Amino acid sequence: MAWEGTQHFPLQQRLPNGTPIGPAATLALIGDAKQMEAQWVRGCYFKGFGPSLMLGIGLALPVLNEQVMVCCAIGDEDLVAPVMDFSIPRRVRPSLGLVSYAQLKRGKITLEGRSVRVAPLSSRYLANQVAERLKDWVDGGCFTLTEPVAALPKERGLRSQNSDGAEFCLLS
Repeated sequence: MAWEGTQHFPLQQRLPNGTPIGPAATLALIGDAKQMEAQWVRGCYFKGFGPSLMLGIGLALPVLNEQVMVCCAIGDEDLVAPVMDFSIPRRVRPSLGLVSYAQLKRGKITLEGRSVRVAPLSSRYLANQVAERLKDWVDGGCFTLTEPVAALPKERGLRSQNSDGAEFCLLS
């Protein structure tokens, strides 16, 4: 990890269980593409948005106390994602509501009385492979934890994606 991601927004609204209702703790990552394994790298294209890159990554989260374990045990039915209409050609799009990860994984949601096909942007199958690989590295001593260099900011507002980068806004 390099630092906070461009859209790191720790002040995102949260559900009573403490989970965010949209992007919140994004990370900026640095990697050497020549050393990446092809099975973890996928090119993709979002119609109306453009090309992007999807990477399979694994992060070791040390479970240091009971509160961390409680957070790790939150199930798909209690994690939500906003439904966005990407057919609207503007940077800020209205949210059409929230759906649980469990609903997304079923492949269909009901939106305005209609059944709509959906898919999460993550793969449980590939995530399990990444987790197994990371576990093997930790067990084999190839991946060791270090003390954090610095904590991620907790009070930063959402950074606008304007070209000058000067505008900040807080969402409530």
